[in-house]
Amino acid sequence: MKLIKFLFFLLLISPVDCRNVEVRAPSGEISRVRVITVKLEAVALPVHSGGILATAEDIRLSFKTGGVVGKINVNEGDKVKEGQVLASLDLAEISANVSLAANLYEKARRDLARVKNLYADTVATLEQLQNATTALNVARSNLEIAEFNLAHSTIKAPDEGVILRQLVRTNEMVASGYPVFLFGTSGKFWKVRSGFSDRDVVKIYPGDSAVVRFDAWPGVDFRATVDRVSGISNPMTGTYEIELIMEGKGYRLASGFVASVDVFPASEQNMVLLPVSAIVDAAGNKGSIWSVSDSGTVFKIETQIETISGQMVAVKGIPGGISRIVSEGAAYLREGEKVLIVE
Repeated sequence: MKLIKFLFFLLLISPVDCRNVEVRAPSGEISRVRVITVKLEAVALPVHSGGILATAEDIRLSFKTGGVVGKINVNEGDKVKEGQVLASLDLAEISANVSLAANLYEKARRDLARVKNLYADTVATLEQLQNATTALNVARSNLEIAEFNLAHSTIKAPDEGVILRQLVRTNEMVASGYPVFLFGTSGKFWKVRSGFSDRDVVKIYPGDSAVVRFDAWPGVDFRATVDRVSGISNPMTGTYEIELIMEGKGYRLASGFVASVDVFPASEQNMVLLPVSAIVDAAGNKGSIWSVSDSGTVFKIETQIETISGQMVAVKGIPGGISRIVSEGAAYLREGEKVLIVE
């Protein structure tokens, strides 16, 4: 009796190991798939490249005359408004030149008036009258030059923008026309410069739409338009540069941001759009799809992948007469297998 109880106890505490038991599906089960109908669609394939953000226009601002820099009111990176005073020369010498030209002009004007009176009394000759008139014109021109130089001894912002580079400092001596600031206009729009291969650039024309993205603003799509397409390749990179016009949309941007560019050419091509799940054995721009015959069996077709956009892929090379493509369940099929189409 005790032996029976002991054996019963061992049966209760012995573990049941089922790890090596293989669970198999019924051998006669048919794979279930969903299919879509092959239909050609006009698709504008986007072309992708990288790019660099730049201001709408870069301007080198300088003084008309040389002299000592008297004052600089901005620093690199500052945003400025149109007409804002950026820098000015020490105006002591320039203002003195204006005063000198003004005094010479007044003297020439008085001399002409005196010669006219003398000429009227037949005391002065016609030549003296003409010389006095010429002297007045020369003095007036010298005064205008001096006033022009005075007006351009101060640098003002030509538009709303940003100071990209400051090239001189206060109290430095600068020559006429030497750049003081590198100024980027950004009041209206920004530009994105991007390089494309010869295969892609032939698809792009001015006016084509584009989407620009920056790492600084993840998830934000900036709409852009192709403004210019270069007709010559860059000798350093072998790519063809295009320029896109882009609005800032109120986001803080800076010249030099690295951009991701997708251009959507206006020209369209006839292709078949399939879900990404329909492609199997993809390698590069090649892939395979499964088609269902009239008898309900599947067979594989090789195709060419043109582009992937979201959850859809555009393909070429599907033979004529193919009407049904497996859209779900393609990863588990075998050649010649019988399938059940699920509506």
